[in-house]
Amino acid sequence: MFKLFKNAFKLTNEGILLAIPLILFLWLLTIYLTFAKSVVDTLPEALSALVTLLCMTGAFFAGWFYMVKKSIEVSKTEFVLDEDRARALLNLMKKIPTGIGKYFLAFLGMSMAALLIFALYGALVYKFGLHFIGSIDFTPAQIRGAMASPQDMKTFLDSLTPEQIYILGSWNLLFMAATSLLSFLLMLWVPEIIYQTKNPVMALFKSLKKLFLKFPKSLVLFIYLTFLNIIISFANTFAVIHPLIYIILMTVYFYFLVYVVVLIFYYYDTEFNHVEE
Repeated sequence: MFKLFKNAFKLTNEGILLAIPLILFLWLLTIYLTFAKSVVDTLPEALSALVTLLCMTGAFFAGWFYMVKKSIEVSKTEFVLDEDRARALLNLMKKIPTGIGKYFLAFLGMSMAALLIFALYGALVYKFGLHFIGSIDFTPAQIRGAMASPQDMKTFLDSLTPEQIYILGSWNLLFMAATSLLSFLLMLWVPEIIYQTKNPVMALFKSLKKLFLKFPKSLVLFIYLTFLNIIISFANTFAVIHPLIYIILMTVYFYFLVYVVVLIFYYYDTEFNHVEE
């Protein structure tokens, strides 16, 4: 597994151009969400904004994930000249329209299926928490106020009773555990669509089968990614210190996002790409 992690760093460095479409899309997405928040007032407008958002994300991920697959193929190709390799890497940008044409409907369906899964899973976790932990006696306004600044959070926590702190901590642990479990179960869903099965529902079940087919390796991979995410999240707390530190940490963060996707695709390509169904 260490060799897998190391090679994924090499692939990420070679295909760092993958970060450009991701950055541009997140920038456009932020602009769109800000605009939609200011103009959406009715339910039909909200539904229209949601459909637009699903189409945007479906189109982007269809093209970008296909680009990731092609970058891994380029890495396995033998080139006589370095110029030929550099040209092949630059041509990866041209793969995005092809990916959109091939996988747009698959990722649009995946987005809708994911919304349904998240809703059902969230309701199940909430029912579980109510039964075993108890209700949270905080209003949304209190939570938003506490999240305004570190000082507001400290004031909020100081105002709680020991019982309320226990309930809040238990809900937080439940949320983290539930989120981690769902992330692990869905880890191979995207590469399954790109490499094997365009039907998002069938791809989900087949990805789960492959996840447990090599469960020890899949678990090690997920633990490794979780460890990296904890480090990145901790480092990002220093982003407010100075604008230069913010820029550096944002650069590291986008590199991390590309590395995570490349690593998962590389793992799938190595372990399952030639496995017969």
